[in-house]
Amino acid sequence: MSEKNNTQSQLRNQLRKKWAGRDLSEVVNDVTLQLMDDTGDWDPPLGITPKRELIRLAIGIPDSQTVPKEEFLSATAETITRPGEAAFIYGFGAGYARLRAQLAERYSRDRGIAVDKDWFQLTNGSAGAIDLICRTLINPGDVIIAESPTYMGTLRNFRGVQAEIASVPMDEDGMLIDELSSLVGDLKSQGKRIKFIYTISTFQNPTGATLSESRRQALLQLAADHNILILDDDAYGELYFGNKPLGTLSGALSGTLSGMSGGHGVLTVGTFSKTLATGLRIGWIHGEPELVSLFGQMRFAMGLNQIMVRMVSNYMSDGVLDKHTAYIRGLYYKKMTILADALEQRASKHLYFSRPGGGFYLWVGLNNLNEDDVWRTAWEEGVAVTPGKNFFVDRSGENGEHIRIAYPWTPIEQLEEGARRIGIACERVAVGDVALPRG
Repeated sequence: MSEKNNTQSQLRNQLRKKWAGRDLSEVVNDVTLQLMDDTGDWDPPLGITPKRELIRLAIGIPDSQTVPKEEFLSATAETITRPGEAAFIYGFGAGYARLRAQLAERYSRDRGIAVDKDWFQLTNGSAGAIDLICRTLINPGDVIIAESPTYMGTLRNFRGVQAEIASVPMDEDGMLIDELSSLVGDLKSQGKRIKFIYTISTFQNPTGATLSESRRQALLQLAADHNILILDDDAYGELYFGNKPLGTLSGALSGTLSGMSGGHGVLTVGTFSKTLATGLRIGWIHGEPELVSLFGQMRFAMGLNQIMVRMVSNYMSDGVLDKHTAYIRGLYYKKMTILADALEQRASKHLYFSRPGGGFYLWVGLNNLNEDDVWRTAWEEGVAVTPGKNFFVDRSGENGEHIRIAYPWTPIEQLEEGARRIGIACERVAVGDVALPRG
């Protein structure tokens, strides 16, 4: 070995010894340290091995067979062959203007309020939108009020900016506004600063509930009275079964069915993840331009994937998105119905649920069964579901034992078998035959 190589080898060994066994808690910041010990909301139960090939009813993503691959291929070719270099360089600011204009056209059509591209900031999915909003608005210790239960991924996002999360219970008509009013009063009397109220107002995750029209109006009024923004996570609003859902929180003025707020005091986040494909990672923030412009100033990455945003824009240019969305509405309604019918047949004495008017999920209550026991035993029987406690701020499952079941991604021919396995798991837990970790 040459003297140079020997010196390099000695340096590598020295560095390896120096950094081996390094206590990572001394490296990370306080937020990361807290999240390092956080239970993984999507992790499988430890020490449980499925008896058979797993049927996955815990995944909230679209049916992979519905992805319009041929249209995407054509739209991508159009993007790449178009003259110029715009698709191959950084994209700064609010995002691709043509796609924002297309979103504005859809919102103006569907929500009864005339908006333009300046009402939109493109983001890395709706999760990226929420992250950007939090990083722009939240100081450590600020309060975010959220429905309880609510989407676990967003709760993790709120923890990541060191917000205090306060919870409002729900029923089948969404957030309880009287409880919200009392909570706001209590927090303000303590001198707390409430930055926004987070809601998934239509086909909520995990419950599937839709906030009623009267409660939407009351929420908008209460938030305005207390100078609190509303953050509406509208990932599922287009996935309705049957009639269109109620008026949106952002949209035309109060009293119409198209919307209520005129876009004032409401930030809406949207995404193509639930209608097209999660891998696109294209979402947006919708709100008043003066507020939306702030979010672009907090984007420190060098923009979104420029090929992808142009591909989606090209795909949308001939009106195919409406046809695609209509098709998947019918498919997901069929899947939900098959699954719900099978659960009622196989396990009605052990569980209960309401059929949602749209969206991705069944929020299933358990009769005298522990949700962790059902979750682990179902996994052993070969079906994956999500325990309800994951959707609560303190993971308490405060309103009883639940599991969440997602139906869009699972092949339609597996749904009845998945329900059968859930029924077997419930029967086992009911007689004390609970799956326990091995090893």
